[in-house]
Amino acid sequence: MIIRPATEKDIEAIRQLFWELDTDAIKHQPEHFQRGDRNDESLIEMINGPKSQFLLAELQDEVVGFSLLFEKETNGPSLLIPCRYAYMQDFIVKEIHRNCGIGTRLFEASKQWAKDRGLDYLRLSVFPSNHSGIRFYKRHGLQEQMVSMECHL
Repeated sequence: MIIRPATEKDIEAIRQLFWELDTDAIKHQPEHFQRGDRNDESLIEMINGPKSQFLLAELQDEVVGFSLLFEKETNGPSLLIPCRYAYMQDFIVKEIHRNCGIGTRLFEASKQWAKDRGLDYLRLSVFPSNHSGIRFYKRHGLQEQMVSMECHL
């Protein structure tokens, strides 16, 4: 198994993983998510962006997972202490390949990407109903820092 940066040749494999990821999002919060188009332009922009990175997990020439990372920073006059951080927008390992170490290697590579860029933190959001995801992230050192809440009006 290898972890590597995505190239434009990986777009179809990425799109297939997004299908599984989007299915999961719709399952967790159908009131907020619907199937969308993952067009080539936006995927290419994220693959080649100066402040983004798709890391792929590849097993026997098959892409079985990815991590989508963005370099961000706190900005503007704020009470927040200025910092630069990696935001993990998406993280997935194909369901049939879970619980065999691929996610751990992909997550560690994601943290290393952030460290190599001199970033201070790695942040992400996870559905509160995604219990296995929450356990995974906690096992890898993440802690809740803020809870997002809403009500329908």
